Amino acid sequence: MRAVQDAIQDKMIELGAKAVRREGMREGRWVLLDFADIVVHVMHQEDRAFYALERLWSDCPVVKLS
Repeated sequence: MRAVQDAIQDKMIELGAKAVRREGMREGRWVLLDFADIVVHVMHQEDRAFYALERLWSDCPVVKLS
């Protein structure tokens, strides 16, 4: 989890974005990285299946990123 989180943060900093908020790092099962315009969830597969965030956000428009 920590390696994935660090890689995401490093790339976002490289692109000029810094996390304004981080949560869940102590538990090590689910990390939320808030970059203001983008929120990144890093979680274990079992937690992803349980919370089903794709279903929760399914009515939101899809934004394509390059």
